[in-house]
Amino acid sequence: MQFPYAMKTGVAAFVACAILGTAASAHAQSEGKVAVGAQLSTRTGLGPENAGHSGVSFLWRFGQPKTGWGWHFGLNWFGTDLSRTIGGPNTEFGKLRVRPIMGGYGYTRVVGRTAVTGKLMAGYAFSSMKLSQEAMDAYEARFGAQAITVKASNAFVVIPEVNVWYNVNKKVGIRVSSGYVIARPDVIVTSTAGVDKRRVRADNLTLKIGMTYSLSPYADRVIDRLRGPFGRPRDRE
Repeated sequence: MQFPYAMKTGVAAFVACAILGTAASAHAQSEGKVAVGAQLSTRTGLGPENAGHSGVSFLWRFGQPKTGWGWHFGLNWFGTDLSRTIGGPNTEFGKLRVRPIMGGYGYTRVVGRTAVTGKLMAGYAFSSMKLSQEAMDAYEARFGAQAITVKASNAFVVIPEVNVWYNVNKKVGIRVSSGYVIARPDVIVTSTAGVDKRRVRADNLTLKIGMTYSLSPYADRVIDRLRGPFGRPRDRE
């Protein structure tokens, strides 16, 4: 599998930061309760219709992980380009977007500056679909279809995932994660020629490499004020 240039650059940056962090006088955990940053991600499509994708997204971190079992949450939104046969040769079909709201349970092991978490996430996804012009033309030319509309059904999504956090120093944290996304929404095309309903195997394998920077002490002060009389919540990732 060939990785895009951005992903290769991210891997190189991770290795470099890990070496620098080992050589520096680093601490077991980065300071602060809130850290923000960005991550490079690549998705390898595992279904017969969906394609891979790579890009940059926002990354955040709340608190510090601790050894033991715990609850986790996330969004894991993604989009994928679909291709399929429409009464003839394979055709560029359009863009499917899947926006799951996830929750799950997992185990974390913290050793020094490194925290490894294995977890199983599941949730409900709100999906949408946009047909390509090529697909519109294919329906019109091959079926004489008019008034073409498309929609994607919502679906349940399951993601087993492994995350590794490495604290370079008090401010900087690096995360590498990989997961298997299972998503099977229906895509329904309706026109004067009838209804074309097919289930899409939008499964994909993800690899993400990111870096965060702690906003301490400023964010910590804001959070402490917002807590008020409700006490200190449990730290979480």
